[in-house]
Amino acid sequence: MLRVAPLAVALLVLFVGSAASAAGPLLTYQNWGASAYDFQNTNYDPQNVINASNVASLQINWIYQIAVNPFSIPGAPPALGIETQPLVVNGLVYIATPYNRLIALNSATSGSVWQYQVNMTKFTGKPWWAGAYIISGISYYNGTVYMMASDTTVYAFNALNGTLKWTIPDVAANIPGNTGTYYGEKAPIIVGNRIIVRASTTDYGGRGFVSAYDLTTRKSVWSWFATPPAGGNPNWDANATLGNINAYPGDWGANSLSGGGAAWGLMAVDNSTGVIYFSTGHPADPYDAALRPGPNLYSDSVVALDSQSGKMLWYYQINSHDVTEHEGGWSVTLANINVNGQNHKVVIQGAKNNYIYVLDATTGKPVYNPIYIGAPQSNVPNDGLTNSANMTLSQSAIIGNKRICPGPDGGIERSPAVVDNTLYVATQNACGIMYKGPWTYKGQTLNPGYIYTGDATATESSTLYSINLGTGKSNWTFDMTDRYQGSSAVVSGGVVYIVDRAGYLYELNQQTGNLIHKLGLGGIGAAGVSIGRSTTGEMMLFAPAGGGDLPNPTPGVLIAFGLPASAGGQSGILSLIQQPLTIALGVIVIVLAMYILLKRKKT
Repeated sequence: MLRVAPLAVALLVLFVGSAASAAGPLLTYQNWGASAYDFQNTNYDPQNVINASNVASLQINWIYQIAVNPFSIPGAPPALGIETQPLVVNGLVYIATPYNRLIALNSATSGSVWQYQVNMTKFTGKPWWAGAYIISGISYYNGTVYMMASDTTVYAFNALNGTLKWTIPDVAANIPGNTGTYYGEKAPIIVGNRIIVRASTTDYGGRGFVSAYDLTTRKSVWSWFATPPAGGNPNWDANATLGNINAYPGDWGANSLSGGGAAWGLMAVDNSTGVIYFSTGHPADPYDAALRPGPNLYSDSVVALDSQSGKMLWYYQINSHDVTEHEGGWSVTLANINVNGQNHKVVIQGAKNNYIYVLDATTGKPVYNPIYIGAPQSNVPNDGLTNSANMTLSQSAIIGNKRICPGPDGGIERSPAVVDNTLYVATQNACGIMYKGPWTYKGQTLNPGYIYTGDATATESSTLYSINLGTGKSNWTFDMTDRYQGSSAVVSGGVVYIVDRAGYLYELNQQTGNLIHKLGLGGIGAAGVSIGRSTTGEMMLFAPAGGGDLPNPTPGVLIAFGLPASAGGQSGILSLIQQPLTIALGVIVIVLAMYILLKRKKT
């Protein structure tokens, strides 16, 4: 574990606090407190200091270089770069690396305030660990930063000094009826006195789940499962009446191969009701899908649960019997929209099948027909189909030279932004190919197994859409020449921020879609930008870059941008703190004197 001395943290906090006291409203903090700004996942920041009239003037304040992964774990891919959208809280910036290091930086200087490194060498002896590692979301509540490590242990840290408060070890270690493996990816969310956790599994065959722990005792309270236990359950569709799928007795079949349905995306929270909303992933599909007949509830679904009891309130399956990995994923968004003069509280899900679903938050029923965006589909036989899907389909129908579009990476493959009855969402034009071959799955060799991968020979590009949620119609589009995967769309100050897979940051006029500015970040775009005030009061934009894809992964950087004084920014730290400096120095002297006296007393 890496951590700074408590005295240094205390001095930093006292200094900032003194400056804020003297400077008044100048240092009123604007925080980015959740991965998607808030826990409704809007990706909308209402600040207007950085705006459409001055965003092109942003200049680099500092660049923080991510250290190279210190671990070499046999069989695990390289873990490089940053795939977490930064949190900005009270002047500190929090990021996490795929190799399980949580970092807190002074937002004004990039100086390390504290760091904590999880010892990943201990993961290799844990039979439930899939051998994958990526951290794509951290969370902050009431002075505590939360992270789920790759072995599915939950960590809670004091946000100011990095002190480890507590852990919930290995939440995926003893999932009943499970024959697959897992890895941690998203931090927990907190609703009332519940800590809500989940783990990723995808094609590792784990049984998708969401679990809740008591916040005080950290004891398990309830668990909800997206797939049946190993061996199947003939009554698995008993709750089919809560959603859009007809009963299908024997759903999933009766074998130990089934799995998937992980709730690996960002969850949305309705604080007024305590209801949580999330999407589930596709069924594990290295094996023949004909061996899992039925719609395969509750994979590929948007789900509403009561956070206190774990009771499922409704579900909406977007693809029944999915064979092309076209789940929702990444995030759902909770929003209030107006349709034909009527207000609706809705859950919005953009899926890899390029459909956008707008569902009533209370009932789960569509407010209108799904919106389709992007290039035409090809060889996606069950995409967007529910009760009319082929419930016994095998992947054999689409193997060989048949190009599958969208491919395994979508489609819509990252979180959108929602503000003022408008959705801002990017889709990528990327296709895939499926073929047969030996495949190791759950400790056995499948021959044939089904291998599904991107088609490098297909043309790749992407498009950002601005969609009127009142009508479901597009306002404008913006085309990009590269793929778009991993980076959230962000709206703030009349600007839409997007970062494509090539690492270009685009700043667009929110109303027209016209390009204001384009900047190369020097690494893969795998996470969205965040905006917040620094410890000196300056409004700043923080952009991660690097990591993600092979064959050219990079350690990654976090780049901080600020406005020059001529464009409405601060004129520098010295001018900003000129008046508070004397007060702050006085406080520091007093604290140092007290510290020395205490040390002498102890000796």
